[in-house]
Parts: sequence; structure tokens; C-alpha cells
Amino acid sequence: MSIVILAPNWLGDAVMALPAIRDVRRHFSGQPLSVAARPSIAPVFRAVPGIDRIIVLERRKESSQLRGDIGILLPNSFRSAWILRKAGVKERWGYRTDFRRPLLTRSVPKPRGRVSFPE
Repeated sequence: MSIVILAPNWLGDAVMALPAIRDVRRHFSGQPLSVAARPSIAPVFRAVPGIDRIIVLERRKESSQLRGDIGILLPNSFRSAWILRKAGVKERWGYRTDFRRPLLTRSVPKPRGRVSFPE
């Protein structure tokens, strides 16, 4: 089983996603883990241990570049879910926002209000 994470599109969001990527790595230890990111963001993930492959996404060719059994969507856009579906990724997980629920195989409601983390 292989995992592909579709990274956020902006630098600040990508940095804030690093703990989530670390947790995915921990949960799926032993499974190949890829992170797919825009060219401007991809270098951030080269410094992250545990990522087996970084996919630099080319605009309009994304679906041909992505492979995986499970795709985890960090962007909340319809387009990001469409790309994974078009790529044939079997399991597509993410927030059910932006009318993309039919494209996801596992969807969760987006949290409302402030999210706090245990210390």
C-alpha cells in the first residue's frame, strides 16, 4: 500500500502541515510515502525525514504524475480532489468542503471555530 499526500499550495500552510505529515508517516510506518507539491513549495519537503518521494507537480499534468493507494488531501479545493480521482487513486481522504464530497472515499467535516491541541 502506498500513500500520497497532496501538499498545501502556500508556504505557510506547507510549514503548518509538517506535523500532520509526520503523523501520517508514523501511522503508516513501513509504507511508501510520497508528497506531491507545487514547484515553489516542493523544496520544503526535502528537509523532512520519512518522506520517500517528492513529486513536483506540473500544472495540467498532475493526474498523470500521481500514484498511490491512499491519497490524503491537505488543500480544501474541489480541484485537488478531482486530480486524485482522475489519477485513479483508490482511497481519497479529506475535508468535505467545496462540493467535493462525492469525489472522496473518506470525508470528514471541517472543524468549526478554533481548534486546540492537547499539550
